[in-house]
Amino acid sequence: MGRTTVAKKDISQDEYLKSTPENDVETVVAQEVEQPLNLEQQVTVKSIAGWTTGFARILTIGDVTIPSKGSVRLSRNEIISQVHNGNNLFCGIDGKGSHATLIINDKATINEVDFNSDTQFSDNLVKKLFELNNQSDFENAVQSKIITRAEKYALMISIVKQGFNDYSKIRFCENYTGYNIDKVRQDESNIH
Repeated sequence: MGRTTVAKKDISQDEYLKSTPENDVETVVAQEVEQPLNLEQQVTVKSIAGWTTGFARILTIGDVTIPSKGSVRLSRNEIISQVHNGNNLFCGIDGKGSHATLIINDKATINEVDFNSDTQFSDNLVKKLFELNNQSDFENAVQSKIITRAEKYALMISIVKQGFNDYSKIRFCENYTGYNIDKVRQDESNIH
């Protein structure tokens, strides 16, 4: 039995790999298709206030009551209606959600009502404030970022929750907000 050889044209490895069917496959890029916003979807709304807040529903009968530092789930439709009707709990001090008492926890709804979520209170904001090294910078930042009564209370709660231990900054916050840190800490321990 002899060996049979077939004459092949010498091609480089790169050319060979390029000629394989796997490399001839077209790459299809999936395009994001914008889905219409489901207005009936339930969205979480959180209160930063240390007291019960509430408002009358617009689209259905009844009222919404949110306990101190609590949250509720509302339809996007109801939230959008509240914003369009100027509910200050949602709209804040500028009508665009800045310094609002009720925080919408849904990016799509925030975008729909054209709010800037960067101007809303968060524990991360408090953390960034306490990272400021200069006392004067800290005081100016607190006075520009923490404005409403609800934000002032939430600031003190966040200080307790995050365990900050900077005497001069905490003392300034007590004087600025009117809330005593020990009283807030006691109130928090009574709740939990």
